[in-house]
Amino acid sequence: MNQTKHRFLTAILMLVTWAQASAADDIVIGQTTDLSSVASGQTRDFNAGVKLYLDAVNSRGGVGGRRIKMMSMDDAYVAANAAKNAETLVSNPAVVALFGTRGSDPTDAVIKVAERERVALIAPVNGADAVRESKVVFPVRASYKAEVDSILRYFSVVPTDMAVLVQDDKFGRPLLDHIEQRVKEGKYTNIRLVGKVVVDRKATQVNAEVDKILAMRPRAVIALCNPTTCSEFVSQLHKRTEATKEHRPAVAQLSNVDMLAQYQKVGGRGMVGNPFSQVMPNPHRASLQISRDFVAAAAEQGVEVNYRSYEGYVSAAVMVEGLRRAKTVTREGVRDAMERFGEINVGGIPVEYTVDKRTGSRHVELVSIDAQGRLLR
Repeated sequence: MNQTKHRFLTAILMLVTWAQASAADDIVIGQTTDLSSVASGQTRDFNAGVKLYLDAVNSRGGVGGRRIKMMSMDDAYVAANAAKNAETLVSNPAVVALFGTRGSDPTDAVIKVAERERVALIAPVNGADAVRESKVVFPVRASYKAEVDSILRYFSVVPTDMAVLVQDDKFGRPLLDHIEQRVKEGKYTNIRLVGKVVVDRKATQVNAEVDKILAMRPRAVIALCNPTTCSEFVSQLHKRTEATKEHRPAVAQLSNVDMLAQYQKVGGRGMVGNPFSQVMPNPHRASLQISRDFVAAAAEQGVEVNYRSYEGYVSAAVMVEGLRRAKTVTREGVRDAMERFGEINVGGIPVEYTVDKRTGSRHVELVSIDAQGRLLR
């Protein structure tokens, strides 16, 4: 099927779905996200968690007797596609909020549409500054800068020479600036930056970058890159140091990276000692009500329990709380309700939104993978 015909049929299906949603008086939430790129597995996990929560809510009668319907469109992690999808979604008057975008560029594109239409964008899977600077965006996860700070704090326990592998885009550059500023202001006195290596965001060959990093002889590297580039860097770094018997620095990465997929590519020996920041608590933490509910629902429906599906579940819980608090379940009502949350506890996880702040959750923790693929916390 050619692309034009595929898009035409998709548009027809969307119209049919809208008609069904309006007839049933569902609460419709719009989502444009990555459902088909090489990294789309992360979105599928996230959406599986969302569905678990919404199915449970809908089975109990929904919100105010109305079921919640998620209308998802694929943008393949391309900003232009995300913008078009967002325009399509907001053209439907039944859509009361946008939800769960993924990636810096696609999310920025959707924010522009959401701001123009004054539609709330809830729980983008993105920790960039832009999601906390917009008056219509309500992030659930902690910021990328908070993730970086947790990594710097971890390595600052002992004197550490650190290098940075940085993607040359709006994801990487601001975080590099943040690292340099933190070290300059003496926040982490045990860390000495020995250099940075800039990598193209679409790079698939990183041998030159590995050479440059190893020449700096760091004890640790913070890799600010997309999942594909980061995975290739860790893989090549492992192969190189295994062959030459050079010291392999620990490589710290953020929550945008798929650590389990990376383990499958690199293998256990190349992953040992590499910390990953995560923006959700341990999904199996029995002390949290929302964790217990999630694990039970996932077991019943055959959904894999991981940080991504858990983030989807928690994000859906925050969104539903906003719908319940809305005086009227309209675009304005949902946006105003989210803005007036204050600091609340969602199943044991605190989040905060006010007129002036879009904090969401502050939770960040570090995990690693042992040689057998087991998570270590």
